[in-house]
Amino acid sequence: MGLFNLPGEGFIAQLREFSGTVLYDRQGLQFLILQRKELGLETRAAEEALARMNSLSETLAVQPA
Repeated sequence: MGLFNLPGEGFIAQLREFSGTVLYDRQGLQFLILQRKELGLETRAAEEALARMNSLSETLAVQPA
């Protein structure tokens, strides 16, 4: 898993899946987690990525400019 802060896009998470590597924004990760939970599939990596993304967003929002 990787996190990237893209100008104009915000944070993007890179997750490895069966078919390769996929990029997700915050909303995409939330949808992925819900979809996988409904199907009874593993959500740990997506949940960790979302938690890191939220934590970094909060940290950057608190820092003075």
